[in-house]
Amino acid sequence: MQAAPAFGKRRPVDRRPVAPPSPAPSTSQNDSVEDLPDAPSEITSRRPLPFVTFGLIVVLGLIYWVELSFAVQAEGNFSPGMHALVAFGGLNGSLVLQSGEWWRVFTAPLLHGNLSHILGNTLALLFAGWILERVIGHAWFAALFVLGALGGAAGSLAANAPNVLSVGASGAIMALLAAALVCSFIFESVQLRRRMQKVSLRFLIPSLAPALLPLGVGAGIDYGAHVGGALAGAAMGFVLGEIWPEASATPKGERFAVAIAVAGLLAAILSGFFVMQHYPDYASQPALLMPESEVPGSLQEGSPRSADLVGRYPQDPRAHFYRAVFFLERKDLPDAERELRAALTQEQLFGLDNPPGLKSSLNMMLAIVLVYEGRMPEAKAMAGFACAPQGRELHELRAMLEEKGVCV
Repeated sequence: MQAAPAFGKRRPVDRRPVAPPSPAPSTSQNDSVEDLPDAPSEITSRRPLPFVTFGLIVVLGLIYWVELSFAVQAEGNFSPGMHALVAFGGLNGSLVLQSGEWWRVFTAPLLHGNLSHILGNTLALLFAGWILERVIGHAWFAALFVLGALGGAAGSLAANAPNVLSVGASGAIMALLAAALVCSFIFESVQLRRRMQKVSLRFLIPSLAPALLPLGVGAGIDYGAHVGGALAGAAMGFVLGEIWPEASATPKGERFAVAIAVAGLLAAILSGFFVMQHYPDYASQPALLMPESEVPGSLQEGSPRSADLVGRYPQDPRAHFYRAVFFLERKDLPDAERELRAALTQEQLFGLDNPPGLKSSLNMMLAIVLVYEGRMPEAKAMAGFACAPQGRELHELRAMLEEKGVCV
């Protein structure tokens, strides 16, 4: 058994008396955990169900239904599309910090980009809330969700480029899981401590490791929000451990927690009014990115359609990517270079990485064009980080660059 950290005192699971157990033979320190009293069963049977968790899941589900029902340009496959997410209040550095649309900080954590996104977040929220809410109480659980959402938004704004759009409750959920992990060390029950740690680490490790270790960053995942929410939750878990009376079933300061939760609710409602006020303006703007239903399934499909795609979506980097392929097939290197540079410019504008590896593919293709044009120094500078192994989809391009001496 690991030693508890040197802060606070270990708290009992519940302050209400428990009937003394019947006499049993003494056990050694090497006895298994299964021989200890089942403290998690005690706490879940003594305390009410996690109604705040259930309520949050219902609210997130209703908001997702609204996204799909009133999407500006739905992409199919239960995705409202980027155009709709911007209109509904997705988090974007330029819109928040430059345009002053602060309300996006409160709306973005309630939005989700597709069905798998919301299902994954609600599953993690259910796991976190099922045990944590029944340990710290409804008020502090709701307050942690609010503070975690703000911490996630702050982390997203700090870590991402101003052009990146971010949505999802993952920052708030990371806060709940991190708080559960920190709070787990203050309980006497080995069973409860291990269960809280197991649930927390099951989600925290895959959600934070790519951002904290040199493992690469997956496409479409806002690790800035994950880290920001986790840091906020860990800090609040430490605070709860310090203010938790030894004989109390829940941390003190519930009125303060209720105030935080109510303030977060009012801020979300007020932000919703701002969304309705600005929605017509954003909805009336022409679509900048092609919907998912129109994205070619392969290079062979995209090349002959590239002229039409560039004409209809001139600011979508994928359209320029397919147009560059069209020119490369005809060995028109200058026009291919022009389209690839246009695609890279638009990719930086939108922060788009769909399909995964788009930026690396653009860099590699442009490097190949520069090699064939005899501009080797520029080719090496352009390839840059794209030469590092990043997946099977770039293997052939990387092999060509290695053969030409660009990637060494």
